[in-house]
Parts: sequence; C-alpha cells; structure tokens
Amino acid sequence: MKFLNLRYDFDWGIPFREPYVGWLITGVELTFLIAAVTTVLSLLAGTVLAVLRTTRFKFLNIPAKIYVETVRNIPGLFWLLFFYFIFPQMLPFGLTDVLNRYTYYSVVAGILGLTVDNSAYVSDIVRTGLLSVPRGRIEAAVSTGLNRFQQIRYIILPDAFRAILPPLGTRMIHNFKNSSLCMAIAAPELTWATQQVESITFRGLEVTLLATAFYIGISLFLAILMIRLERFLKIDVTSMTQMRN
Repeated sequence: MKFLNLRYDFDWGIPFREPYVGWLITGVELTFLIAAVTTVLSLLAGTVLAVLRTTRFKFLNIPAKIYVETVRNIPGLFWLLFFYFIFPQMLPFGLTDVLNRYTYYSVVAGILGLTVDNSAYVSDIVRTGLLSVPRGRIEAAVSTGLNRFQQIRYIILPDAFRAILPPLGTRMIHNFKNSSLCMAIAAPELTWATQQVESITFRGLEVTLLATAFYIGISLFLAILMIRLERFLKIDVTSMTQMRN
C-alpha cells in the first residue's frame, strides 16, 4: 500500500511475534516503572527544594537555588549519561563492579537522571504555589499555635498544590514522555525495544506506529485524569479564592 508516496507493505504480525512481543511488553512495563518512580521521587525532591528556596536561612536557601539553576541549564540527557557512565566510576571500586554487573543498572541510572532533571522544574512550580498562599492564611496558622513544620504540612502545601495542579500535571506528563530518553543508555524501555525490532527486521514502521499510539494514549489518559482531579477539587479551589478575596 502507498504510505507517504512510498510503497510499503505493512506486516502487523511483526510486533506480535516472539521474541519481539516480549521485548515490547517488557518495554511498556519498564516505561511505566521509570515514569512512576521518577514522578514520585522528583515530586518529593522538588517540594523539599521549593521549601528550602523560600526559607529565610541562606545556608539552606542558596544551595537549593544553585542546584535548581545548575540543573535547569544542563540538558536532561546529560544526567542520564552522567549516572550511567560517570557515577559508577566515582564510587569505591567494589561498588563500581557491582553496578557494572547489575543487569538493570541502565534503568536505575535512567531513574536517577530523570529525577535530578525533573525535580528542578518541579521545584519552580511548587515554589510558585508556595508564594501564592495568602499571608492571612499563614498568620491564622501561627495564631492557632502551629509550628513552622505544621504550617507547611497542614496549611501551606495543601493550598499550594491546589493552585499548581494544572502546571504540575503538565510537567508529570512531560516526565512520562522523557522516559524515552533512557534509550540512549540502553535501558530496555519501549523506545529502545522499538529500535531493536527495527534494527533486526528492517520493518520498524509497524512497531513505531504502535509505540506512538501508546505514548499518545497514555498522555491523553493522564491529561484527562488531571482534568477530572481539577474538577473534583473545584469546590475547594473556589472556597480558597473566596478566602483570598
């Protein structure tokens, strides 16, 4: 059949033959694993960085700012290459050998690299939310006897996360798509598996289209999930806006 003015005979059975189907299934599983773990870790690290960047203590504030500005100005792919090739060499000799022999170290390196990269951007988003919390809310928390940790946990962070939910959701979808960068360090996620099938069969269009459909489908699902969550929190957001006014 004609495709982009080229004659190409599709063979949709290729992605479902062994060993290709096994590679693709493993790729999907590892894509979900990498995306889920990096999302959780970068959210935790980004929140801590955001809190440190808003503190008045310079010995906490300045290192957090340096970290964020440094990471944001370095391509994300660099961090994957750093943790895969350089980081093991910085460890004691015994640990270096252990990591080099570990079959899935490329996945670990990918998780570490994406977490470092994504946490800097998450920090900026969370920091914006923290600064948007009305001063009156904080003063009310102080008047009730809450210490600084309790203020952050019960008042500031809940209000901040409601305000930043849309950009934070967009960032997490972007992080899911960035999992494909792990192909560069031979982590056997979906994009790597797709490339392997193409390199062996020389018929990569079928698996590439399936992988594209997978990324689009999951990204749309996450976007819809975030919209539903925003609607679920609409009453709280409205009440928060009224309190600010």
